[in-house]
Amino acid sequence: MKSRMWVLGIFSAIALGLGGVVACSSSTEATTTEVKLPSMQCGSCEQTISAVLTAVEGVKEVKMDLENKTAHVSFLANLATVAKIEAAVVKSGYAANDKKADPTAYAKLAECCKAGDQ
Repeated sequence: MKSRMWVLGIFSAIALGLGGVVACSSSTEATTTEVKLPSMQCGSCEQTISAVLTAVEGVKEVKMDLENKTAHVSFLANLATVAKIEAAVVKSGYAANDKKADPTAYAKLAECCKAGDQ
């Protein structure tokens, strides 16, 4: 009887352990998206947006491209979404994809960072 309980306990522990491994592995896979940044004008904009994106919970990596006015953002889909990433950029005063910049934040940007058409 004790040996059956012991075996059952071992199988239960293994099953729980494997479940944890599966759950952990799926949450650590990163998704990558391209964010269009039409109002990114200069190196200062690039640094600001990069810092804003990096601060979003779940963002793992940000690769900025000033020439093409884009950012490639790798993130954990269970913690971040494209909408949250866009919202962070918008709140900092810049346009993201088809979302317009927050007017109050935009007004506070340095003149070199203002694109004109927001």
